[in-house]
Amino acid sequence: MKAEYHRYPSLQHGHAFWWNGRSTGQIAMSHRRLVHIVDDEVRVRDSLVLLLSTAQIETRTYVSAEEYLASVRWDEPACVVLDNQLPDLSGIDLLKRIAEAASDTAVIMITGYGDVPTAVAAMRAGAFHFVQKPIDAEALLITIEEALARSDRILNHKAETQEIRSRCALLTQREREVLDLIVEGLPTKLISYRLGITSRTAEHHRAAVMHKMQARTISHLVRMALSLGPAGGGK
Repeated sequence: MKAEYHRYPSLQHGHAFWWNGRSTGQIAMSHRRLVHIVDDEVRVRDSLVLLLSTAQIETRTYVSAEEYLASVRWDEPACVVLDNQLPDLSGIDLLKRIAEAASDTAVIMITGYGDVPTAVAAMRAGAFHFVQKPIDAEALLITIEEALARSDRILNHKAETQEIRSRCALLTQREREVLDLIVEGLPTKLISYRLGITSRTAEHHRAAVMHKMQARTISHLVRMALSLGPAGGGK
């Protein structure tokens, strides 16, 4: 069975919700959101799909942990609402698989009412949060928004890092050497001495580095270089 994809289904009068009835309100969304729902009960999946649609959150549903594992990519941050009571591979087992893969997936574990041991085990295994049945719809949406915001931050950071790497790739070998020395805190005269070049040539390379890296200031340049790790992108 393939994962089901849902985008803002129409609200149906009289749908059998399985959470308590507090008002959810509308959560403002700046762009597309996607949540993966793993639960073997169709009524639970349908109810969650409907709940998230009220906040304009798209969903993909899976009937088992195995189906989820066979369908998703591990190299992208994701938000997963995961029921612990699943056939074969349990929710906790799937959570551990996700944690072992070192992915940026935020897992929100659904546990039974009063099931404190499972909730604690989920948090120790790396869950982003856990919720107990009957689910508080408003609290769940707030938690999901926090998880999605976390995913956005991760994506933005990855995109920024890739952009910096692309800029570093434009540098010549000499400019990379100059960048390394700038990160070490050396002024132009010491850079010229270390590299055996004139101060004017060192200044020329420094200006080229600033231009190619699109750095506004030296501190901006250093922050970008350090964000790539100890080598600063210069080696």
